[in-house]
Amino acid sequence: MDTTDLMSFFAVSLLLIVTPGPDWAFVLGHAFRRRPLLWPLLGIGLGYLGLTTVVAGGLGALVARHPALLTVVTLAGIVVLLRIGWQMLRAALDGPVSVEVDTADPEAASGGGGVATLTRVRAETGVEKRTKVLATGAAVSGLNPKGLMLFIALLPQFVGDGGWPVWTQMFVLGLVFIASALAVYALLGVFAGKVLAGSERASRILTGVAGVAMMCVAAGMAVQHFL
Repeated sequence: MDTTDLMSFFAVSLLLIVTPGPDWAFVLGHAFRRRPLLWPLLGIGLGYLGLTTVVAGGLGALVARHPALLTVVTLAGIVVLLRIGWQMLRAALDGPVSVEVDTADPEAASGGGGVATLTRVRAETGVEKRTKVLATGAAVSGLNPKGLMLFIALLPQFVGDGGWPVWTQMFVLGLVFIASALAVYALLGVFAGKVLAGSERASRILTGVAGVAMMCVAAGMAVQHFL
């Protein structure tokens, strides 16, 4: 693998990365709600690292040859995308809420006040755990059957004869893709967060739109694979 092959792969990767998809919706969903971007980005990177390992290890071709395995991956990906999309849509619809606090409870009341106004980030938990964000991000990228098939078809095209072992070259190419994707998604998330700074209404609307978009992607995957 020479420098020309590496730069060609980098250019192709950028074209694929800037195309909106589940990764975009997941990152933008966090940006619109002004949540830290580090953990969703790391999760997406872990998912693609898993795909890279699978393809470089030769398991990708096995999945491609056995439709049942690909169906399992597709079903898991659809479930994950539908769940995340619904959570984002629900968060957009719920918005901030006011919670009455009993002043007789010294732990509930702060400073002797009678009412405390809290912002509900999510209906169930309030604060999203880092491990859950990591796992969700990894599932979004790692359980995307299109991503798997793309890696299976794309990586071997840029493997050169001689030099490094084939699996090493494919792994390096995968790392280039991951680094490029995380850089683009980080810029995308920061830009979206800056644009929406201070606009709660716009943030809620776009969070809902991103959630609906993710559910539409899941529906499209189901139609394409099963119909």
